[in-house]
Amino acid sequence: MNAPAPMIPPPRLLDISLFQERREHDYFDEIRALDTPYLHPEENGPGFYALTRYDQVWEAARNPRLFLSGSGTQIADKRAEGKGAPSVHNADAQLHRHLRDFGRRAMAQPLLELRRERVREIVQDIIARAPRGETFDFVEHVALTIPMTVFGEVLGIPEADRGYLVERANTMSSVLATAEEQASARGHLFEYFRELAADRRSQSRDDAASVLVAPNKKGIELSEEELDAYFLLLVIAGNDTTRFLLAWVLEQLLHQPDAMIALRGDPRQLKTGTEEMVRWVTPVIHMRRTLAEDAEIFGIEAKAGSKFVLYFSAANRDPAAFENPQEFRLDRWPNTHVGFGAGQHICLGAYLARMETQIFFEEYFRQVGHCELVGEAERIPSFWFAGLDKLPVRWS
Repeated sequence: MNAPAPMIPPPRLLDISLFQERREHDYFDEIRALDTPYLHPEENGPGFYALTRYDQVWEAARNPRLFLSGSGTQIADKRAEGKGAPSVHNADAQLHRHLRDFGRRAMAQPLLELRRERVREIVQDIIARAPRGETFDFVEHVALTIPMTVFGEVLGIPEADRGYLVERANTMSSVLATAEEQASARGHLFEYFRELAADRRSQSRDDAASVLVAPNKKGIELSEEELDAYFLLLVIAGNDTTRFLLAWVLEQLLHQPDAMIALRGDPRQLKTGTEEMVRWVTPVIHMRRTLAEDAEIFGIEAKAGSKFVLYFSAANRDPAAFENPQEFRLDRWPNTHVGFGAGQHICLGAYLARMETQIFFEEYFRQVGHCELVGEAERIPSFWFAGLDKLPVRWS
């Protein structure tokens, strides 16, 4: 007897409550059971194919000729940077190579390594200043403050301005913000970035902003609009990824005390453990691509202009790619997750996020003897990013 065909699931991927209630992986399992990618309806658009299998996400992410980013990487037809020059993750082909060259140099591993001890000092200080023996919000006091401070130093933003930029960057990454609110935040950010760029052109410093405004080897500089988009992307990504990682992973370790004890007893596990942390959280849930031409792909015949959404978080829980994917295992190796994306659009700040995460847990184990959850965590209202708004804890 033939097995019954899987039932088509109801459209839920634009329902924020699905993610806030942490039920998205059950839903991803339903979609993954279908023979072909699920064509998800879209209220104000043509709909999109949801890619939830690891092999599909991997193939699409590594085929930028067929799966384009230049039409936008959000599900909706809009870009965080607005209608001006695209950011590097909203660019294709030669333009992408041109833009990425600047970011690659600004976020180069050797330059970040020079700041490792400074990053450690920042983390040590933030942990030391967190309340002891009383309930506090880990997100507000630690998870938000670490990347805001670290990335502010990397980019060269004065300490007094960092909170201002993060608040407006949060508006840009919010799926609840109105177009008017985002336009206002974007305008304020672009105004700030142009002042920062002008300052670095007049006096170069040892920071990423100075690298971005400087000419490349061919003597070509980024335009004002290209710099606007670059700074916006870096401020959003440089803060969100690490903030979401630190809070979500601490919560998981507190729910899984054996893993916390094992990591505390052998911090060398942080190398493999960090990769599992990224797989488990997958801070960026998805990115969209647009089909460049008519193609028969993943068992369907799709037209040029079709939207495909790469669900990295679903791919990272695919049992075809990961043994017992619903288990958080710090010794999981190899771990070829797509938590930072894959292919030519892989996250420019991945090395810094890994560094901050590893240093945080090294210093946490040195300074914090005991930590416990005090109440329920609250997840951010988003179907685009996976993060916590609040994590009430008490430590000593």
